[in-house]
Amino acid sequence: MWEKVDVPCVGGPVDGRSLLVPVDEDGVPPNMIDQNWLWVEFGGELLDADMAGVYELEPVAGTGPPWVYVWAPRATFRSG
Repeated sequence: MWEKVDVPCVGGPVDGRSLLVPVDEDGVPPNMIDQNWLWVEFGGELLDADMAGVYELEPVAGTGPPWVYVWAPRATFRSG
């Protein structure tokens, strides 16, 4: 079983919720959560949401943990 961690979201379609995401071998969550992941997790709850963007992982202090996912609208998000 993979280890997972709850990461709170700021802005975007799931603002105020936490995402339960897997961590890598260093204990770090994915750098980016896109709409494909959100549709799998939240499905129909997002039908009326603006999905044009991604959540980017940001450390709260230093390099983390803890972390937070911050919404980046499509016009400004970074790839990779």
